[in-house]
Amino acid sequence: MALHILKTDPDVFFSSREGLKNFEIRFNDRNFSVRDTLLLKETKFSGEQMKNGRALEYTGRTINSEINYILHSGYGLSKGWVILDVSHTKFND
Repeated sequence: MALHILKTDPDVFFSSREGLKNFEIRFNDRNFSVRDTLLLKETKFSGEQMKNGRALEYTGRTINSEINYILHSGYGLSKGWVILDVSHTKFND
């Protein structure tokens, strides 16, 4: 079991925090496995805003999640991308 620290846009973080989103769509450059832990760190700005010059800053809010299932292919996923079914286990506001 590994720990993966991941940046998360503010709007996506909010949806996860509120229990509206229990999945992550990520490029699988980390060899994700079932039962790995994700530490989702909320960024102050979106990825798009950072591409346009905003600095990477974190809000300090985090969510710990555990991977329950990984969808590796099909359903429109491009090669190398996965959908992770997660359970949120701890919130740090």
